[in-house]
Amino acid sequence: MIELSTLASLAEVFGALVVVGSVAFAFIQLAHFRRQRSDMAAVELARSFQTPEFTHAIRLVLSLPDGASAEQVKSDPGYEDAAMLVSLTLESVGIMVHRRVISIDMVWELMGGMVLSAWRKIRPWAQYQREQQGGEKFDEWIQWLCDQLERRTDGNEPAYRKYRSWHP
Repeated sequence: MIELSTLASLAEVFGALVVVGSVAFAFIQLAHFRRQRSDMAAVELARSFQTPEFTHAIRLVLSLPDGASAEQVKSDPGYEDAAMLVSLTLESVGIMVHRRVISIDMVWELMGGMVLSAWRKIRPWAQYQREQQGGEKFDEWIQWLCDQLERRTDGNEPAYRKYRSWHP
């Protein structure tokens, strides 16, 4: 017959195992939740670039010469509105990357080239906005994001070359 103290010891061991198992399960669920949140953010990010308004705005911004002067952007309200919409959208992307809601890899794959190109076009206009506002906050996250993207070591190899040996 098993003694009561042995049963109590077994119950303690079992209880400890249940607690450890529960903690492990909670960590697994938390990791799954974070991955799901990141995936949903990536889907929403992709959707935000598929609106007619953003498509029109980015087309206008990308038609500007690299380093377009603030005067060039301001000369047509359509261009300045487009620059503002692109700025607001890309600012959000920069913040989401910094807060690790979406990964820098996801941004690079979805729109890295477009982000860098747009920044090359509107940087002088952004600097002008900073001077007008008397601070450095305007487009700060786009500039940060571009700095991060430019530091990538995998180069600008297009997906059709980089992943040519990929199989489903």
